[in-house]
Amino acid sequence: PDRMATALANWIRMVLPGGRDYMDCDASLSFYEVLSSAYEDSTNATPFFFILSPGADPVKEVEALGKKTIQLQANVNYHNVAMGQGQDVVAMQKLDMGHKEGHWIMLQNVHLMPSWCVDLEKRLDGFEAEGSHPNFRLFLSADPAKGIPIGVLERSIKLTNEPPQGLLANLRRSFALFQKEDFEERDSKIKAILFGL
Repeated sequence: PDRMATALANWIRMVLPGGRDYMDCDASLSFYEVLSSAYEDSTNATPFFFILSPGADPVKEVEALGKKTIQLQANVNYHNVAMGQGQDVVAMQKLDMGHKEGHWIMLQNVHLMPSWCVDLEKRLDGFEAEGSHPNFRLFLSADPAKGIPIGVLERSIKLTNEPPQGLLANLRRSFALFQKEDFEERDSKIKAILFGL
């Protein structure tokens, strides 16, 4: 059973037409680049839903994207709420403010409050009917859980940041984190080593 996922992935790569493109589509992109691409497809009525994997924290990439696109500033036009006991009221206040004023709202660990997620779905329905500010964006993060309403998942752009499988994929992902300028500033010996890799 532990080899089944790897065997199926290899089979898809080798047998199906375009299988390699399907299996390795984002392997050479950093998570920031994937998020930027998804942002271009998003609207103010389409939340981002991050399915968390061990060691993944999308907050840094969301903040970097926001600084580049809307001059994001914490507690000015960006609000980050870690969900837990008593945070449902704070989250709803931030959602209402962001919806009206065009802020970015990040709600982390929504899986901890499954009953509140039903209220969130209703609030998002209301926002869609009313029409949100064009700059409004909602980012949700959660561990895989059964308590998240289907309506929230269906309307969201779902992203995950899984660790790469294998040495080659790991190297590609690591190189994707560097900017081209980082390589250009190195001396010739390091450039030769990097080219060899």
